[in-house]
Amino acid sequence: MPKTLTLDEERKWIEEHNLLGNFDAYEKKDYKINAYKGYTINAQIVKSKDNSNNKYVIISHGFRSNRNGSIKYIDTYQKLGYNVIIYDVRGHGLNEKTAVSLGNIESEDLYMIIQDTYKRFGENIHLGLHGESMGSSISLSVLSKKPKLDFVVADCGFSNLYNLIYGAYKENNIGFLIYGVSAATKLGYHIDMKKTSPIDALSQNNIPICFIHGENDTFIKPKHSELMFENNKSMDELHIVPKAEHASSISVLGTDKYSEIISEFFKSIQKS
Repeated sequence: MPKTLTLDEERKWIEEHNLLGNFDAYEKKDYKINAYKGYTINAQIVKSKDNSNNKYVIISHGFRSNRNGSIKYIDTYQKLGYNVIIYDVRGHGLNEKTAVSLGNIESEDLYMIIQDTYKRFGENIHLGLHGESMGSSISLSVLSKKPKLDFVVADCGFSNLYNLIYGAYKENNIGFLIYGVSAATKLGYHIDMKKTSPIDALSQNNIPICFIHGENDTFIKPKHSELMFENNKSMDELHIVPKAEHASSISVLGTDKYSEIISEFFKSIQKS
């Protein structure tokens, strides 16, 4: 049950870090989605300048953030001609407060968001996913359901939640705490951290994935993306960004160079 940022707080952070880009100039529309077990998701579509464009991407934000945390990626996809769907992940933003699993339950929501996107905008659209941190976990975990997708961009994601937390505890010589924490999440919230496991969703994956991770990320270490890159069964790429800390690859590279990584990835998909 995280204490999350408000939309205004996240917007202020984006502005202070010069990541707003051209967001205010784009045409936008808010809407709601009926997601997993009737849970309501608040979403927003940021329309491409070319209204006839049939390319769409769904961006999933990180832990404690909200859809405004995804603003920093919108210019990247607008340059590539995409309509961008941003949304508040379960328990975040304008959504009803509830327990979160950092990817397992939320991937059920994302699967329904994907279905909703096809119903709203057409069955023949070109659709991909982009996720940051927890959003990467969500975007990769949904692949186990075999959704109809053209690509996934996974930025600074973890391979397994249990292993992530255990690793952090172990580095601080309190590894034994993982057993109590794991038991508490199961008993209190019926959430098994071991089941939030993006790497398991990649064993039979056929969707192209672009992994991006900051070299200096100490919160979720690059080895998580490296491990998923090694275990993924589909066409993929791995980009370790020098000097970038957690969720800061786009800040370090700048929007143009970040866009170039994704643009070149798309070209590789077309060639394969």
